[in-house]
Amino acid sequence: MDGFEAIKDFLPYLIPLLILELGLLIFALVDLLNRQSVRGDKMLWVVLIVFIGIIGPIIYFIFGRNKVTVEKNGSRAIKE
Repeated sequence: MDGFEAIKDFLPYLIPLLILELGLLIFALVDLLNRQSVRGDKMLWVVLIVFIGIIGPIIYFIFGRNKVTVEKNGSRAIKE
């Protein structure tokens, strides 16, 4: 029972981190699936996002997304 008591003491700190991690995971996966072009292979990004925890989605947002620019005429262009 001592292990459960230790977890119970840290629960107020763990719940916000778990909510943040889950939110980042869902947002990153939805963004990845909706993008037509990313840097690298999409399956590699899925594995990275899901299995690296809170840092995986952050790495994806920094390095995996291609920059999309909107031109004056409304067209969108992807910068590699």
